[in-house]
Amino acid sequence: MMQGCELSTRTSIRVFYAAEHLLVAAEGELPTPGYGMEIEQSPLEVFPPQFSLLRCARAGVFPQVMTPFRYSETFRVGGTQPEEVTVHHAEGSDAIRVEACGAELAAYGEALGVGAAEPCPAGADEATGFSKKLSFDEAFADALAKLPETSPTHPDTMETVRVAEIGAFFGGIAGFHDLWVRVCRTHD
Repeated sequence: MMQGCELSTRTSIRVFYAAEHLLVAAEGELPTPGYGMEIEQSPLEVFPPQFSLLRCARAGVFPQVMTPFRYSETFRVGGTQPEEVTVHHAEGSDAIRVEACGAELAAYGEALGVGAAEPCPAGADEATGFSKKLSFDEAFADALAKLPETSPTHPDTMETVRVAEIGAFFGGIAGFHDLWVRVCRTHD
């Protein structure tokens, strides 16, 4: 269970863009293994978006040993790729240039629907959700929350959401430990 959070130190931060999403990936060291990492997007609706790199204390007693971390989170930011984003951390703030997802993150781009093997039907809305707890329920709910808002064309409009793909990422340059679910929504 996580307790208080504070800005964390870092040794590097990289940001990648694919299909309306930013992947913020950070590396560094924690003062003990008694911390978990989080990256939060600023609640201020500004463009380009801003993020905070946080370390959150876990309950318990831990050895005083520097512990390396590699952590990432995905944020839906819309169709305009920013040139750079600001990431706040314990030493201040960095303006980080946004990179395209290259070959090293090709599978991540596919999970977001970029060149996916099984596309959604024409006219369908599409979204991908993630869970660091490897929970299908959490990833599915995240994907549903990322679908665009719609207005029914008539009172009996029915939405159908199907899972197009499900998978998981572990390791890599972003330090993944994520279950992902890509969904397609159609209206009947």
